[in-house]
Amino acid sequence: MQRSRLRRILHGAWPRLLAIGILVGIWQLLVVIGVSTPGGLPLPGPGDTLAEMGYLIHIGVLLPALAQTLERAAIGYALALGVGTLVGLAVVRVPVLRAGVGSLLAGLQSLPSVVWVPIAVLFLSFGGQVENAMYFVVIMGAFPSIAMGVMSAYDNIPPLTFNLARSMGARGPHFYRHFVFSAALPGYVAGMKQAWAFSWRSLMAAELIIGSVASSGLGPILDDGRNLLDVPEMFAAVVTILIVGVAVNDLIFAPMERGLLRRRGLAPA
Repeated sequence: MQRSRLRRILHGAWPRLLAIGILVGIWQLLVVIGVSTPGGLPLPGPGDTLAEMGYLIHIGVLLPALAQTLERAAIGYALALGVGTLVGLAVVRVPVLRAGVGSLLAGLQSLPSVVWVPIAVLFLSFGGQVENAMYFVVIMGAFPSIAMGVMSAYDNIPPLTFNLARSMGARGPHFYRHFVFSAALPGYVAGMKQAWAFSWRSLMAAELIIGSVASSGLGPILDDGRNLLDVPEMFAAVVTILIVGVAVNDLIFAPMERGLLRRRGLAPA
């Protein structure tokens, strides 16, 4: 049993390790070629970047910044999830809202979240407190994806599900809990996953632009590296941001999707 489980883990891990190895190899090749900035600053290699990450951890900079960014991401994403779910439910149940709000949500989703940063700073950063501004940018960047995920999930429910619910006499909360919610859950989770990517990118844009007044975070580290022409510090911040994005997908959303597929008999147990 343990050997079979280990074999499954290795079978799923080797393509990812291969992709990482190819990426690192291309990165190192660019370093060997001698790629540099127009100002003559050399491209740091993978080893230099890891060493810089270790140094930033040693001096107590990287981990507190990571914790601060993750806290902002969790709060902003939770708020976006609540707003997007409520908006999506309202749109699917009220035809007038669907006609007027549906296309607006698509436009908001395609709008780059960075455009909200100056507006958020002007209206929400009272007394230099930029947290509200960052949460606003995250919400505006993520909630349209969640709302559209709710709409798409509801629209893709087979009509047979509604007929079955009516034939079984399902009404009120029972109808929504056991039929609508269950049928729409895969599409909703897909919207949640996409919204996380939008919220993470939105937060990074907000932290980077408001980095001069933000107390901590990965964005200010990246901005400091740019101001000081410290390229290894910049790459250390970028790699950390990439690791967080991959970890959230692999540790939260991927198991959630596999569980849904297993419960529906679409994946091996």
